[in-house]
Amino acid sequence: MSETLEKDPMAPWVRELAAAHDAARHVDGEKCRGSVALIDEAARLRGTAAVRLGKAVSLERVLETRPGHGESPIEFEVEIGIYGRSVHGGDVVRYNAHGTGKTHLDGLGHIGADASWHGGVPASSSETDEDTLVNWALHGIATRAVLLDVAAARGVDWVAAGEPVTADELDRALAATGVELEPGDALLIYQGRDRFEAAGHSYPSGATAFPRPGIGEEGAKWIASKDPGIVLWDFHDARSNPQGSLEVHSLIFAIGLCLVDNSDLSRAAIALKEAGASTGLLVAAPLAIYRSTGVLINPLVLY
Repeated sequence: MSETLEKDPMAPWVRELAAAHDAARHVDGEKCRGSVALIDEAARLRGTAAVRLGKAVSLERVLETRPGHGESPIEFEVEIGIYGRSVHGGDVVRYNAHGTGKTHLDGLGHIGADASWHGGVPASSSETDEDTLVNWALHGIATRAVLLDVAAARGVDWVAAGEPVTADELDRALAATGVELEPGDALLIYQGRDRFEAAGHSYPSGATAFPRPGIGEEGAKWIASKDPGIVLWDFHDARSNPQGSLEVHSLIFAIGLCLVDNSDLSRAAIALKEAGASTGLLVAAPLAIYRSTGVLINPLVLY
């Protein structure tokens, strides 16, 4: 066996978090549903109580499929039938749910180790009946959203590569909201990706292990300590460690974190600031698909 195959893909601190989570949250004979299990009636009521204006804002990055508007991140085929005065339209869509371009929700069957997913579920179950997204969809992901403007806390337009978001910056961003986090809340972590891309920068894929704007080990530990029900972010893992591993994505394996990648948080940041608020009701409703490792999604914040 090669050294690469023998190497533990999870850092020691990730294993420690996983062991602590197992001891506190796992029940013998029951599948652990990860962070979504923390979204209970109280969390939903906190969210509904945060809706004051009856307005909504989408957190989804738009998928461009119009001819002549650049390469589409999905395969999209439209079928139009014109039969006399009757017209029928249909379409066929094929996509990779992951990557750095499309807003998507990661399932528990996305990041694993030792031939298993979170909670010791065999990775082979993804070939038969892995049910993360079915369970999460039926549970209902609706909870209080708390938006943390990390770029503002740092005093920059966007978080730079080589400078991972720190726990202190997350604390300062949280303090600026005046909100006390509670288990099951949704964390919306805004790092200024929209400005970064507007300035002409491209956000690199996570397939290559080199530093990029985002959250590193310190920030990942901070997130885990807050027991969020779901995390939505614009930039991903900073990959600032020697192994180039995915610090926050590793929490999918360690604590069953529900994670929404590539969220467009700029509109929510502006809307909530104009409303004099930092919270709202987050609704993230994935499709109930057996064996899915992730799914495109349009999260909404009502405020």
